[in-house]
Amino acid sequence: MKFTKYFRAGDIATLDIGCGNGAFSFAAANLGNRVIGIDFNKEKLKRCLEFRDYLKIKPDRCDFMVLNAYDLLSLQKQFDQVICFETLEHIKNDEEVLELIGKILKPGGVLHLCVPSAKRKPYYGEIISEIENGNHVRLGYTFENLEKMLRNFGFTILHRNTAVGITSQRLLNLINWLDLNLFKNLSERGKDLIHLIIFIVYYPFSFVIKFLDKFIPGEPLNIFVIAEKLKFLE
Repeated sequence: MKFTKYFRAGDIATLDIGCGNGAFSFAAANLGNRVIGIDFNKEKLKRCLEFRDYLKIKPDRCDFMVLNAYDLLSLQKQFDQVICFETLEHIKNDEEVLELIGKILKPGGVLHLCVPSAKRKPYYGEIISEIENGNHVRLGYTFENLEKMLRNFGFTILHRNTAVGITSQRLLNLINWLDLNLFKNLSERGKDLIHLIIFIVYYPFSFVIKFLDKFIPGEPLNIFVIAEKLKFLE
């Protein structure tokens, strides 16, 4: 969520690819954006719509739809801003999707892209798949190969950052261990409740974990870039 501070504010068109629980879509809507969140998980999108109505956000300011990232052109719409967090690593033809993002972004529009680092250690229970089945199809990316791909499709890099240090990764590994062992038979809503309880317990100590993340050396879990679509291509 720390990367939401880079989102552009105002009455602009924003697309959230792989929107999940809708957190980043809602963050953009709260900045005045007109947001479309897409995902392939119908159940998650149903809950996004329910929470949107609970937040009293108007449908014309934030909407959700089932759509594959390979079908972005079917939206027949241009965007000022695209959010793509923790999604590209699930997509086999990642360069194809980056090219499509370049086509739906207006000149001068920005892509906020967050992906796992290729230099990290796999987290507990992580599966690298040969096919697109919801698991990761690659461990991650480096800044160098990610930015090279983006430049190939008409982007210039504005900013880079990282998230989730070593201490936070250990906490996430604990949560994954609990999910895959003690809570493996729970429903998604049941797991969400357990995660909420963990968050409530963890939150008062979050500043300590952030401090440790900053000073204990180690590869971060995620890398983040802001890429702008060039206004004039040679």
